[in-house]
Amino acid sequence: MIKNYILDDTSWLETSMEEEANWVDLEGPNTEELLAVAERYNLPPLFLSDPLDPRERPRLDDEDEAILIIVRAPCVHKELNAVFSTIPIGIIITPRMILTVCREPGLARQLLSRETRKPRVINRQSLLFKILIEISSDFIHQLEVLEDLAEEAERHLSKSQQNEQLMTLLTIEKALINFSVALHSNRSIMEKLKTGATMNYSDEQAGWLDHALIENQQAVFTVEIFGQIVGSMGDAFGVIISNNLNKVMKFLTGVTIILMVPTLIVGAYGMNVRLPLAEFELAFYILAFLCLASSLVILLYFNRRKWL
Repeated sequence: MIKNYILDDTSWLETSMEEEANWVDLEGPNTEELLAVAERYNLPPLFLSDPLDPRERPRLDDEDEAILIIVRAPCVHKELNAVFSTIPIGIIITPRMILTVCREPGLARQLLSRETRKPRVINRQSLLFKILIEISSDFIHQLEVLEDLAEEAERHLSKSQQNEQLMTLLTIEKALINFSVALHSNRSIMEKLKTGATMNYSDEQAGWLDHALIENQQAVFTVEIFGQIVGSMGDAFGVIISNNLNKVMKFLTGVTIILMVPTLIVGAYGMNVRLPLAEFELAFYILAFLCLASSLVILLYFNRRKWL
């Protein structure tokens, strides 16, 4: 899908006239749309196709007068069967316009529609820095969701003998690794932009880029600290689950021992041979009393030794 927008000093509006657009948003475009856009704006086809690769790494490239910036944003990517994943988004800047390319429909518009943070999207540079700032902010938000998942797993762990909580922590650790790689790669791109080697921008725009770098650094710091916490939690959880399992096995072993003596008595008097008390009328009650008394004595002994 291709959507065209007009950016001015007050707002940005969708337009059906391609020649008037100065922002083109490609949302999961097909091959025909990519070739048409590349031909219309005289862009290298790889500039449009590379951001659609789910494993594309952040990078900065330029050819002729076009600049390609690829960064990764957190996203629920169902095609990769990952709840916490990252997805590339491409930003192509030309002397006349800017293009965004992403396989996730509506991602760019979602980032740019937020008005709680500066800058407002009124030109090409503000659009670029707005995306960078909001992506770093989204990483922090996803980390808060991961933290809630870890706390939920911790609440259920003390009584658990299963692996669900450990699998949750494994999912969190995998997400943290993906986030860490994406954040560090995004930071390298922003640092290249800060040098001004590929773009010229004003002091105000440089402040926006510094804001994006600060947001990114906060996310990186949070990922590192949270990663250490989750790693420690995983080790502790493994020990707790093993200890819970040992408690269950100890209880079952104690029950087996308690029932072993009555089973021995009943088994001995179940043999088809002549035995003491065989002719006594109260033999059954005596044997039942012996079984109960032996089990009770063993149970009291185990409780005194705190084996149960």
